[in-house]
Amino acid sequence: MAFNIFDLFTSPLAEQILTIIFILVVTYVAVRAYRSIITRIAGTVPSGLIVSMQQIGSWSIRIFGAFYILNILKVDILLLVALLSLGGLAMITAYRSILTDMAASQFVSTYQPFKVGEWIEVQGHYGRVLERNLIQTKILTPDNEIVVIPNSILLRRTIVNRTRSGGLRVQIPVTVETRINLKKIEDYLMGIAGEMKVDLLPDSTPQVRVTQVSPQETSLLLLLQIANPAKRDQIISDVQKRFYELLSELA
Repeated sequence: MAFNIFDLFTSPLAEQILTIIFILVVTYVAVRAYRSIITRIAGTVPSGLIVSMQQIGSWSIRIFGAFYILNILKVDILLLVALLSLGGLAMITAYRSILTDMAASQFVSTYQPFKVGEWIEVQGHYGRVLERNLIQTKILTPDNEIVVIPNSILLRRTIVNRTRSGGLRVQIPVTVETRINLKKIEDYLMGIAGEMKVDLLPDSTPQVRVTQVSPQETSLLLLLQIANPAKRDQIISDVQKRFYELLSELA
């Protein structure tokens, strides 16, 4: 019986080998492409997280290729699938917070409650937005401190955008005894606002509002539109200090 080399390449075993080689090549190319795509779209995501995402995705692609090869070889993979499913569930649980932050980032991008450069207040933290990536948002406080806020917090907490037409609306609370003439108190506050005109927006008008009245005390708010949001805390402190100095002179 004559040997035909063509029969060797068309035999079932040869077809299996060629298919396996093809799957290995496709898996290798898919892993390289995935790692390259993650690197390009990651932006300012921390480098450690990028590496973790690349490793997880790469091993997932390799495992999928291995399953396909085992299926071609007719190997029972039911137990292996069960073990990998448990491992995948554990991994999802471990990275749950990161996945939540990434999903929250998409909502923030869609509704845009703030932009980079604007001044916001969230969960007791106030500052200018420095950057926002898939995982977290960084703000710089007036004390020159950087606060890192997970994006998932932005969905669960109220965000106050303090930036308005290039300026910032500031509410300065004061409390006085109810017996003191409110008109005189209002004049004091408006006078102090006039002294700080250099820090206010040119077209803004200071306002005084009474927020609460009791038999003993009256609470008021001085509303200002300041040009530089970074000076918010300083202006509040200066106004209150000046006001209570005038109040002590009245007493």
